[in-house]
Amino acid sequence: DEGVSVGAIDRNLLIGGVTPAIGQYNYENPIQHASVLQNIYILARFDTIVKRVKNCNRPGGPIEISDDEAKDVLFKFKEAFEENWVKGWDDPNDGQVQFVGFSDDQGGAVGTTGRLLEEITLDNGTLMAISIAIIVVFSVAFLFSFDPVESRVLLTLFGVALVLISFFAALGVGILIGIKINVNIAWTLPFIILGLGVDDMYIVMLALKKQRDYSTDSFMAGMREVVIPVTMTSLVNAAMFAVMNLVDVPAVSKTAQMALIAVIFLYLIIILSFPAYCYLDMKRQQARRYDVLVCLKKKDGEEQDEETEVDENGFLYNYLYKPLVLGPNPVRLLVHAFILLGGLAMFGVGIYGITERNVGLGLEDFFPEFHQAKTWAIVRTEELASWSIGMNWGRLDYTAPEAQLGMVGQFENVIKSPFIAEVDTKQLWMADFMVWTTRQCSANFDRADPTVLECGMDQVYPGDNSTCSGEWVFNSMNLREKKFSNGLTCNENEGGICRPTLEMHPDDLVALGIDPINPTNVSASWCPVFNGWSQDKFAFCLRRWSNFTGGGGDLVTVPNTATENPSCTGEFLPDAEIKTPLVFSRGPTMFAIDLKSHDDTLEMIRGTRSVCDDHPRLHCWLTGIPFDYWEQYLWVEDLLLQISAASVGVGFVVAFIFLACKLMYEGHHGTGQIIVGSLIGAALISLMTLLSLISVIGISVLAGVNLTAFSDMSFVLSVGFSVEYAVHVLHRFLEAPLSIDSAVDRVDYAMSFLTLPTFMSFVSSTVGVACLAFTDFEFNEVFFFRPLIIVMPTTYFFGCWFLPVLLTMMGFDALKLGAPDHGYYDGQPGKQPVGDDFEAEKSMEDEVEKPMEEDKRAA
Repeated sequence: DEGVSVGAIDRNLLIGGVTPAIGQYNYENPIQHASVLQNIYILARFDTIVKRVKNCNRPGGPIEISDDEAKDVLFKFKEAFEENWVKGWDDPNDGQVQFVGFSDDQGGAVGTTGRLLEEITLDNGTLMAISIAIIVVFSVAFLFSFDPVESRVLLTLFGVALVLISFFAALGVGILIGIKINVNIAWTLPFIILGLGVDDMYIVMLALKKQRDYSTDSFMAGMREVVIPVTMTSLVNAAMFAVMNLVDVPAVSKTAQMALIAVIFLYLIIILSFPAYCYLDMKRQQARRYDVLVCLKKKDGEEQDEETEVDENGFLYNYLYKPLVLGPNPVRLLVHAFILLGGLAMFGVGIYGITERNVGLGLEDFFPEFHQAKTWAIVRTEELASWSIGMNWGRLDYTAPEAQLGMVGQFENVIKSPFIAEVDTKQLWMADFMVWTTRQCSANFDRADPTVLECGMDQVYPGDNSTCSGEWVFNSMNLREKKFSNGLTCNENEGGICRPTLEMHPDDLVALGIDPINPTNVSASWCPVFNGWSQDKFAFCLRRWSNFTGGGGDLVTVPNTATENPSCTGEFLPDAEIKTPLVFSRGPTMFAIDLKSHDDTLEMIRGTRSVCDDHPRLHCWLTGIPFDYWEQYLWVEDLLLQISAASVGVGFVVAFIFLACKLMYEGHHGTGQIIVGSLIGAALISLMTLLSLISVIGISVLAGVNLTAFSDMSFVLSVGFSVEYAVHVLHRFLEAPLSIDSAVDRVDYAMSFLTLPTFMSFVSSTVGVACLAFTDFEFNEVFFFRPLIIVMPTTYFFGCWFLPVLLTMMGFDALKLGAPDHGYYDGQPGKQPVGDDFEAEKSMEDEVEKPMEEDKRAA
């Protein structure tokens, strides 16, 4: 329609790879080459579809459909349109032109990106199943024994099953309360939560395995050993995810909400449900029944003494960990130096990597190679690089000239950006309405009814018999002037709506006090406004303007006030009553162009956002794919810093409070020592978290992972594993019996028990995450697999190697917070007191502790 409806279309939107470049070709210098042509199709919104199918002109007659049905229609239309458009895109023999396309997610139905996101989100099923199977096989292999009574295969299967049940129950509850499964949840939580769950399961099982017999007392002793550290790790992780709910980013907050539910369910399963299975398994062993084949029993001749000692610490600890980390010098000193220097080197690499960070994820990075939209995204970035955008305003005093001119000024300032295609100011509804109220209105030249005048000055408001007439004021805001033809050529664009003195109507000059015959101040510029109108008059004039010109601005109307076309059922005239004061209005469709890199896009966002955000009185906001998708990269670094700091800070506070409260309740030491010890313990936990987090982020960046909301969550989830390892090690170190004096022996006490379960957790989680490497989507491989596979060894190293080495240097009394014991240890910390008469010693110990227990109950 030669620009009548939407103005001139910028050629940057339609043609790319042009020689000569756009703006440089003409009749004498014609186009020699063009590699890309783009068609832009404007689709109806779902609510518009509902209205259109009611129209009498619809083939087959008018029909009634709901909003949900219209959304489904729009979704299917987008999908079918795209499939037909791109048919044969990857067949080099299918014509000379390759057709690729993209539909956005607007209008009430998702498009190309939304459909692919759903496909990616739901594509984790196979890999998650393989990961679970590997974890099961690995766990069974570690806890299998050739002694059919001592073997714990069935218990392991029950444990993994309970962890799975807790995770899927958490998903179910999350969905029921309105949390949608996003790609972050689908590709991080299964592997993280299952890893944390099986770690706690291993801790519980091996604590019970180390007990001397199968009695109820031994069962209770084993559970007392693990309840506190498991509770502490769960509490720290839950608090961390709870704080992350404060982040105003749905990809982060929704994932954190689901993770919080999963941590709570996992804790309840590990502490309440799994021990019941463990107790039954102990009774099976006491009855000498076989593992798995529980109906079979050992024969009497094969009976084994219940209290026969076995190698409790395992091959890994006795022949690898202890000789290296806790063995005699100089080997120990060399290993300690290697571990400490290695940790500092990882931390240094992490810091360096962070300085080399890149921000952002382009659509060409998001779509997989086998998807036609990958080609479209590459072509768009290299040749066209354009997106549709829009401007919006909320509740303003639209009847005030300052607000009217301010809106026009904001609109024109956005257009001034080199990244925004030219749009005539009159395309803004307010500008068009302002001109309609003046003598420059052109509506009377093309009237639907020749007997009815259609300009504002001809509309009489019945409230006071005044007309919808505006006035002209001095262009104090330096708004654009309208471009006028020289009579020889046409202008491609009209520009603004303000006019210089010499282009004003004589009657308007008279109203301004200027002689139209010999005008003064010819360099001045004048802009239309309307002033002194009531809200009722404003609503009346808006309704007339909308009826005669078609309106605009997506102004909110009063339902059921539009006039139905008498000659066509279901067709309504654009004369609905408009709600005033206006609460919302929208500008015309605009296009951002030349966005050929993340930096270009971010520069465009910063420049245009400043027009809206920095205005002292009028606030507007911009919408469209660049703002909906790329705007996150303005604050993604701040987001990472925010959630990282929150995670480390919450870990410190919760760890300190928990340690202090528990140790004060036990009452073995003075308040001052407990406070100091708890502070040091919490600081060490936070230090391991910080070292792990910075190392993971930096190494991931060097591995090609850009900072995005997706990778930010993957990075921060490292806190869960870091806390898991550090809390168990530190808690057992702090609570080592006082008879174990040296720091090396206290680490021995801690790691003799923890080496095997933490190693099992590390291997099973790592193998599970490794399955992500086989995803079909490069997006998943880059933003989920790479960070998570780096998380596993990094957190394990700092929690189970670096921290214990650090603790061997901390032999000061403030960290000796264990209970006084009344037996002696046979040289291997972590075992029960032994002697010629264990029962006598145990009885003596009970007699000593009995008054303490009575005092506690009295308290």
